[in-house]
Amino acid sequence: MTTIAEQFTREQDDLAKTAGRPSADYWSISQGLRLLGDRWSLLIVRELLCGEMGFNDMSRALPDLSRTLLSQRLKRLVQLELVVRNDETGPRGSRRYRLTPVGYALRQTLESLGLWASHWHAPFENDLRTGLGTLLEHMGRGLVTDSLPRKSIVLGFEFDNVRGAPLHGWICTENSKTTASIGRAERVPDLQVHVAPRVLYDLWWGLRRCEEARQLGSIGFVGPQEWAADFSGWFAPRAAS
Repeated sequence: MTTIAEQFTREQDDLAKTAGRPSADYWSISQGLRLLGDRWSLLIVRELLCGEMGFNDMSRALPDLSRTLLSQRLKRLVQLELVVRNDETGPRGSRRYRLTPVGYALRQTLESLGLWASHWHAPFENDLRTGLGTLLEHMGRGLVTDSLPRKSIVLGFEFDNVRGAPLHGWICTENSKTTASIGRAERVPDLQVHVAPRVLYDLWWGLRRCEEARQLGSIGFVGPQEWAADFSGWFAPRAAS
């Protein structure tokens, strides 16, 4: 089994042989890219930042990643000591994974990368529906159920400023289980949120404050006003206050 320290030592030796004396910054960035520069490893870490997950849940959260490749990437992350596998199967029979302190230390790096991307590249530019669905799923996983006014609640979203008919989405928590999706909720939402996709994205990443967005009319609520005032406090860790 190859640890991160062993990988770093081996890479340092290789660089010393082939490139003389590269700068510390060059070596560090090169190391990071060699270890985690594939398409999926950091996305897996991103999912696990919200908490322990089963293999099947992770596969659903990353639908474009095949189960075979997901298994390979998880095995690699375990070898690098970024992820640990719980050998006890979850309620659905799948193994569960969580980040080690080394893996969790990537949180700031991923958040910085997300902020860079949101500033220089418009989110959802390739597939609005898929992008919003992913955003709602992450918000659902970041929902702090203990902060909600009641145990069962449905949040409805109507996305403004989109081409064609408005898109809808929802987040529902019931019996300690939270689900989210694009489309209309099966029951009338307890709190309806009217917001443009970019505004909700910025709120989730902490690029805007919810109260300021309300004052500017960038986000609106239909439902109990005390719930609307507390909305941003229901989410962690990225939602703006």
